[in-house]
Amino acid sequence: MTIYGIQASQLIEAIRSGRLVSVINAIDDGAQIDEPDIHGFSGLPLRTACFTGNLAIVRELLSHGANPNAPASDGPGAPLRLALRCRHFDVAALLLQAGAIVPDGITVDPAVYAISCAPLAIDLGAPTLPVPADNNLIEFEAVEAHNDEPGIDFGTQTNALGTDLLFLEEDLPEPDIGHLALEPLPEEKPRHKS
Repeated sequence: MTIYGIQASQLIEAIRSGRLVSVINAIDDGAQIDEPDIHGFSGLPLRTACFTGNLAIVRELLSHGANPNAPASDGPGAPLRLALRCRHFDVAALLLQAGAIVPDGITVDPAVYAISCAPLAIDLGAPTLPVPADNNLIEFEAVEAHNDEPGIDFGTQTNALGTDLLFLEEDLPEPDIGHLALEPLPEEKPRHKS
């Protein structure tokens, strides 16, 4: 999309579309986490995500080092101000947890501080996936079929696997849903024709 001849970056387009996978791909492709806006103020991706209110995208940007206190042309703390202005209180709570400082003149409802957000992966020291060994190769060999059809099976026999899953499902306990309060549907009022 172009506005006044300026092409939005892959990251900004991904944030605007609300697609977390596209945001991750843009970051992996080398997008600037603190990309500047047309006025030169860094932090446009996080400000855009806070404006749209997509908590998962905000979390992803913060976990890649986006500045929760990035200023804009109208002053400091732009991500938090945008989240509060757009009533995205879960995003505001996450920003505060990530170290956002409340700018002078901005009042944050105490309820926002009570919103519980899961810590960012970088705060948890999230484990990384192990690097596969060079000799990580699975070999399959042909086996004789155990059914009436002549032939050869490679890998798992899907009929046997399906049957195992059915038996597994039968052995599972019924879920306890007693704690869910179900309210009756309101009665529908008769409609009169005029």
